[in-house]
Amino acid sequence: MAFTADATRSGSRWVLGTAVAIILISATIILGQPAHDDAGQAWNRRYEREMYVYGKEPVDFLPLVIDRLPRGRALVLAAGEGRNAVYLAQQGFDVTAVDVSSTGLQKCLTLAAERQVSVQTIVADLDTFDLGTERWDLITNFYYHDSALYERIMAALTPGGFFALQNFALDQLTTHRFGPRSPDWLVSPNALTKAFADWRIRHYEDRIVELNEGMHRGPGAIVRLLVEKAAVVPLAPGD
Repeated sequence: MAFTADATRSGSRWVLGTAVAIILISATIILGQPAHDDAGQAWNRRYEREMYVYGKEPVDFLPLVIDRLPRGRALVLAAGEGRNAVYLAQQGFDVTAVDVSSTGLQKCLTLAAERQVSVQTIVADLDTFDLGTERWDLITNFYYHDSALYERIMAALTPGGFFALQNFALDQLTTHRFGPRSPDWLVSPNALTKAFADWRIRHYEDRIVELNEGMHRGPGAIVRLLVEKAAVVPLAPGD
């Protein structure tokens, strides 16, 4: 299922609706609030190999929606090795990348230097990291599912800012060979449209796509969301 929409609701009704700056790379990793030791160490082990575990190119969803995103300050949550953060920097965003893995973020800086852009990196646990209030023009969250973050994310966006998400759907658990093995890390059907019903959902899809992202190779059950921090305006009676 897929639609692109100005998410105007009336009951269940949906109305459908670069130059790259070459700048010096920041060579420091900023320590944020303490990362969870076990998770950080586990991801450090995964990222310690020279290869980029999920590749160097962004998730396919980002290039699909990039022209709809006003440039400004971008926060990349669960940034990993930095492929999405670096892509956004190439597109003119002022990017901050947050992850529990210091090793992953060091590779992010290496990739940023290779692409001749700057990314600020912060090692932190997203459970405790302060996203701020009306601070970011764009927040992304790819392949890290925690619905407890949603309210904090929307509060952290500037008015008119965007939140972009891509994650594995619950179907991934039984039908495909990679991705999380616990349903707690997968998105249930319709969970996102319900969670963001009070905001303008500009794009939503829940379907099988062919992935080619390092360890993610083959068909994947994917959920994609682009939501704008703008209140949904109810339809007038009779509309």
